[in-house]
Amino acid sequence: MNILDELNEIVKDYRDGITLTEDSVFAQLGFDSLDRVELIMAVEEKFDITFPDDIQIETVKELVDKINELKA
Repeated sequence: MNILDELNEIVKDYRDGITLTEDSVFAQLGFDSLDRVELIMAVEEKFDITFPDDIQIETVKELVDKINELKA
């Protein structure tokens, strides 16, 4: 399973029926700042990584890139 597929599995808990693509923008999908924090926490747990406290993620592509960077 690739990162995008795994993110889609995580997102089902927040927005059932949404399918993320790398072009997806979280704000346009209805994710407010609290939703994003919860998503980041779930991603950290799933991938066993830690994001910087000041991380600003607006798009799925930014999130995928940051996950790849932290997993390397």
